[in-house]
Amino acid sequence: MRKEIQEVLKEKELIIFDLDGTLIDSLPDLHKATNYALELHRMPKQTIEHTRKSIGNGVAMLIRRSVPKLTSETEYKNVLKDFETYYSAHSSVLTYPYIGMKEALTKLKFLDYKLAVSTNKLEDVARVLIEHFFPNLFDTVCGDDGVRAKKPAPDSIMEIQQRLDIFDKNKIVYIGDSDVDYQTSINSHLDCILTTYGYRTENELKDKGISNVPLINKPLDLVE
Repeated sequence: MRKEIQEVLKEKELIIFDLDGTLIDSLPDLHKATNYALELHRMPKQTIEHTRKSIGNGVAMLIRRSVPKLTSETEYKNVLKDFETYYSAHSSVLTYPYIGMKEALTKLKFLDYKLAVSTNKLEDVARVLIEHFFPNLFDTVCGDDGVRAKKPAPDSIMEIQQRLDIFDKNKIVYIGDSDVDYQTSINSHLDCILTTYGYRTENELKDKGISNVPLINKPLDLVE
């Protein structure tokens, strides 16, 4: 497996990472913020397993999948607003980097790779989390700015290419943990590596029809 990963990384200049489920485990904080907002509006709380399966398309979709089916648009937007307010203030309480991630990123940086983040998380929150957990390791962070189309649209990838002035797609690899990330890589015409330690298991990825993609079982698989 290490040889397969080495082949993908060979001659690459830029590695773009997803955030949630790839660099950090933010599920506990996302789950707590979701249930805080639901409870505030007297709606049934969700299980952490439901939250895990609902992550990947941004917080607006997370809340859309979490409120009751007959919730009005106005009430849904109020729940989303309360979620965002709470989460922005509590985004790193229970969140932590995956074991070995900082060491792997440090090694990749030492090897002169440019590192970037493409996430559907609100960009301001993503920047705070990256600076908190991985200071001085990433060249740029591209999140939801309310304008760009979210992943799996390729817009955030193209924005990163513009910022870092790297347009040869053969020089770029994308690393994520979900079918959303896989589709992002396809839409962006990039090589892809997926994790099995994040929010989707290997079997869940296979159930989505994903095969023939290099998988890593832990962050240090990227450099060992």
